[in-house]
Amino acid sequence: MSIVTYSTGPVENAINISTLPGESRTFLVKAVNNGLSSARVKIKLFRLNGTKVLVATRTFTLAAGSSDYRVFNVAQLFQFEVQIKTDSKKVLVSGWGKNASGRLVAAHRYTPEEFAKKVN
Repeated sequence: MSIVTYSTGPVENAINISTLPGESRTFLVKAVNNGLSSARVKIKLFRLNGTKVLVATRTFTLAAGSSDYRVFNVAQLFQFEVQIKTDSKKVLVSGWGKNASGRLVAAHRYTPEEFAKKVN
C-alpha cells in the first residue's frame, strides 16, 4: 500500500513580524476520494515558531466518491505547516486559509498541484 504525503511547506501567517492573530484565523483542508474504495486521511498541523511542534491531528475515512473537510485554528500561529497523509493515490487535497471575516486569504490557498507531494 502506498502512502501519499502532502505538505504546505512552511506558511507565514503573521501580519507583521510580531502581531497576532495572524492573517488566516482558520485553515480548512478539503479532501476528495476519486477512488473506487474507501481511503484514510490523516491531517497534522504544526507550529513552526522556532521549534516544530505538533498542534493538532485529525483522522477520518472517505468513502469512494466522497469528500470531507476539517478546520484548524491557526490564529495564534506566526508560522505553520499542514501535512496530509492518505493511503490512496486517488485522494486529492486542497487547503484554504480564511481571515476573521471568513474570506479566503489568497496567499494561503493550496491546490493539489501546489502541495509538496511524496509517495512512499
